[in-house]
Amino acid sequence: MELEIGTKDSIEFKVEDKDLAKNLQISPEDNFPEVFATARMVALMECSAAKILIPFLEEGQLSVGVEVNIKHLAPTLSGDVAISTATFEGMEGKLYKFSLEVVDSGGVIGTGTHTRAIVTKDRLMSGANKRVGK
Repeated sequence: MELEIGTKDSIEFKVEDKDLAKNLQISPEDNFPEVFATARMVALMECSAAKILIPFLEEGQLSVGVEVNIKHLAPTLSGDVAISTATFEGMEGKLYKFSLEVVDSGGVIGTGTHTRAIVTKDRLMSGANKRVGK
């Protein structure tokens, strides 16, 4: 089975209070708004691309994000539904390239590109542990 250019998949996600930028503050002086956090939108985008790769994973494999390049264009309120659609654009070596678009009830809120790789979980974890001397 081969992944065809133009393959699309989407994820619908109800934005909740926990997904708002206001709740992702790191420092006390952070003053973020009560709208869908960019970090959560990026996670949704990554998940919609990863969903396309699921049928192509073999035992012990998973897909990992390698690069994300996005624009967060409009705010989304808690309670609204954000829908992320990923489209497979082709390969760059062993990397899978995707275009992304997220919409809510008011229209497009985010666009971008994303690259993923398929790796074995064992190799990934081994590399992560070697980096910190474990």
